[in-house]
Amino acid sequence: MTILRPDATTTLNGVKINEYLLTKHNPNHIDMPSVSMAGKIIGVTVHNTDWITVASGTTPAEQYTRATVNNNMKDVRVHYYVDNVCAWQNLPHSLSGWHAADGSGNGNRRTIAIECIMSSAYNSTDKKSEDNCAKLAAALLKQYGLDINHLYTHTHWLNVRDGKSGTVDQLNTMYNRYKMCPAYILPHWAEFKKKVQSYLNAGTSTISAPSTKQLYRVRKSWADAKSQLGAYSSLENAKKACKVGYSVFDANGNVVYTNGSKFTKGQKVAIRANTPLFASAETTSVTRRFSGTYYLYDGIACKNGRYRITTKPEFCGKTPVGQYVTGYVSYDNFK
Repeated sequence: MTILRPDATTTLNGVKINEYLLTKHNPNHIDMPSVSMAGKIIGVTVHNTDWITVASGTTPAEQYTRATVNNNMKDVRVHYYVDNVCAWQNLPHSLSGWHAADGSGNGNRRTIAIECIMSSAYNSTDKKSEDNCAKLAAALLKQYGLDINHLYTHTHWLNVRDGKSGTVDQLNTMYNRYKMCPAYILPHWAEFKKKVQSYLNAGTSTISAPSTKQLYRVRKSWADAKSQLGAYSSLENAKKACKVGYSVFDANGNVVYTNGSKFTKGQKVAIRANTPLFASAETTSVTRRFSGTYYLYDGIACKNGRYRITTKPEFCGKTPVGQYVTGYVSYDNFK
């Protein structure tokens, strides 16, 4: 896979943030968290992941993001990877992650996760990664009106999961046989906290304006970046370039126009093997994977290039919708 290109680049408290949300980019249909964190954020959880050597022209944070897209990070889904150069944002703050190993606990469901990429050497590169992590953590805490007592370690949530009690900092650093994380920061956690506090005192959570302007992208589906015919600042120009079977997407991955003359109500479609079925046009949670012959419920493109399908031609267009619609399928899965 080629090196990823961010959808937008911003600066948060002096840290360059490359936005590449898995909710918009999921060509391999990897499993994704689906629980909303909107209005529920209680803190920031800090992790360490190991330093990796990367090719020229990229950074470890980009490569970890790419590994996640390729489904090589198992079931780990975090909001940010940060290295000595920049951070890559993988999840919106409104969506919970999979990172704290506490199931439906507050770690996964109510904190923003930062994976700080470092090594045991604790050299100048590691220290710069840690510094970027501290700046980012401070900015996020300030953004949500939280203080230093809402800065957590991965180990904190493991100790809570295991029924241990204590103050926030005691749980942050208390031994846990499952994992001690962030492994490279924990030995000097008090100093790291002081650094975050100093950035809380002096820094800002203001996000600079994105360096990328609004573009309308012409693709078969939002997830299928390789099918892109072009990106246009003018919606009208994007519509003109939109071929049959393609859609125009805004910067948030929403369909604003579809050249869907290829698809009609009641049309018989063959669904390729292992296709994800969704319960709505917007959810990232896969209901199940399936294949077979189905029919287009109304032939109208929904968000994310998805169409409603049903099992019988006589069900097409009938109401109530919930009784007759099997689910939503991205049309790049039609044979």
